[in-house]
Amino acid sequence: MTGDIIRRFRLEQELTLRQLAEQAGVTDSYLSLLETNGEEPSLSVLRKLAKVFGRPVTAFFEEPFPEPSIIRASERKSGSLGDSGFSWVILTPEDLKGDAHITLVETRLAPGIVLRSGGMPEQACIYLRKGAVRIQLPDTDYLMRAGDSLYLQPFVSFTAACEGSEPGSAVTALSGTALPSVTAERSSL
Repeated sequence: MTGDIIRRFRLEQELTLRQLAEQAGVTDSYLSLLETNGEEPSLSVLRKLAKVFGRPVTAFFEEPFPEPSIIRASERKSGSLGDSGFSWVILTPEDLKGDAHITLVETRLAPGIVLRSGGMPEQACIYLRKGAVRIQLPDTDYLMRAGDSLYLQPFVSFTAACEGSEPGSAVTALSGTALPSVTAERSSL
């Protein structure tokens, strides 16, 4: 609420209620009412406060950044495609709001498994942590080894196959919150 923002700005500038009231040309009792959300400020009062804080008036209407959060391993959302040999764990909080959001997903692909996707709805960067995985794109294919990364534009279809006897383990950064639709099957090779 607006009062919470006024209070936060005041405390950031280390002003007392009385000091801010004097600089803004309002009474300290009125300012106290504003800070406790007992009353909504007029636009003219917001302009005065914005001038004291050295901020635009729009700063009173911006959404605050979310508090930092830790996601414990035991609390992460995870899943698999049955006993297909493909599993995932979402490493980022699911409840972040706003346009700037990145989803990190850890995936595991067992040897002999082929993963198919019609394309991710977001930009993606895949970092292979362990194993060797062959990625086939519409026009080319890559053999990724541990430490390699691959950047994909949205909606690029691909096939991924774990090569060798070690499972493939990757961390994928998606530029949004939508997870790709995938299927996994045993390789017929």
